[in-house]
Amino acid sequence: MPPGLLVAGIVGLWGLYYHFSWPYAALNGNWCMYFYANLFAILMGALFTVFVWLKPARETQFKALVISLSVFIVLLATEFYLRLEKINLAYIETRGQGYRSSYVIRDPNIDWHYLPGSDGFLQVPEYKFPRHHNNLGFSDVDFYPKKDSNTILIQTYGDSFTEGDGAPVDSSYPALLRNLLKQDGQTKITVQNMGVCGNDPAFVWKQLKDIGIGLKPDVVVIVYNTGDLKTDFFTRGGLERFKGNYYKGLDAPYWECIYGVSYVARLVAHSVFGIEYKNFFLTDEESDKRIEGLKPKWNQTFAAIADVTCSNKIKVLLVKKPEHGEVDINQYVQDFGFFDKMRDTVACFKQYDLLPFFRDSCHMNKDNSGLYWWKKDGHNNSLGYSMMARGVYDGLRKSYPEIFTTLDSVKTVQQ
Repeated sequence: MPPGLLVAGIVGLWGLYYHFSWPYAALNGNWCMYFYANLFAILMGALFTVFVWLKPARETQFKALVISLSVFIVLLATEFYLRLEKINLAYIETRGQGYRSSYVIRDPNIDWHYLPGSDGFLQVPEYKFPRHHNNLGFSDVDFYPKKDSNTILIQTYGDSFTEGDGAPVDSSYPALLRNLLKQDGQTKITVQNMGVCGNDPAFVWKQLKDIGIGLKPDVVVIVYNTGDLKTDFFTRGGLERFKGNYYKGLDAPYWECIYGVSYVARLVAHSVFGIEYKNFFLTDEESDKRIEGLKPKWNQTFAAIADVTCSNKIKVLLVKKPEHGEVDINQYVQDFGFFDKMRDTVACFKQYDLLPFFRDSCHMNKDNSGLYWWKKDGHNNSLGYSMMARGVYDGLRKSYPEIFTTLDSVKTVQQ
């Protein structure tokens, strides 16, 4: 019986590891109880197996049993307290989805979009907004190829800040950009929102190549930020992530499932080893080394985007977007100088930086920036997206004035 209990506990923990090895598998409170039940089985199984083999005195057995049970009860009580107080809560858990790894083992969704025709919500404790995913799996009206050569089709690519997480669907920056164009009389310019939460430039390349080009866009707007490099590329790598009919991110630590299921394990990881979820379990030195290795992969990704867009005579506006904290300090925490040199060699690329626009035109600063972002979640609210739409509109007019030439000449004649 004791060896059987020990084996059952070990097999149970292997089951936890196996579950967590599936892409986007989540660990919640039920899995926590499962973990501690198997931990208890291993502890008792191991203890009684030792009793059977070594046959210590009954008094020794009793003391060992009391000590073991006491340690386990303290461990369980600590776990309960940490969970109740939400100490060491990972960001992904604030979105009500349980603990999920930032590292993805295997995912067939290589074009990074939703199931066409499906419905869902973008939600955290602060907000909840419904989304319907169109005929191609994006949070917008249905997309169709451009047919009239006298019209202009603009496609917007990016992550949650392009899809519009944190606001109603009609308050995403592409939807508000669409409104600005209409207000300005630009009825022949269409905007398609290709943004998807969690997107990054490598997936933008796939979306462009596999989906976007077929719709015949004239202008592509790609929003990128520090998180694309220091979060998404950091856990997924560059174009080497694509393996044919699936993509694979970088390897997670083999023990992450224990970190994910136990808040006590997180406490030890943070206080003793100085590693945690938000740093992807790397030290500062390891993080810096990984970033250096990712810089050429970042440039290779944009070179691939250039191959697709330039060969199809598509204009590309690259929009550099600051995070909330970067607006507060009025500078980017990631130096993109390595990318600027490469970007300037591509004929179809133009660059627009939102940070000066936010500062000079919107008068954003650390004293009022809270008006534009959700306090806890970190995504923009509707007001923040309206400022973003104004900035992208300004970038389009300055970078590609020829798009607006016809309308402006008509206005001049009328005046």
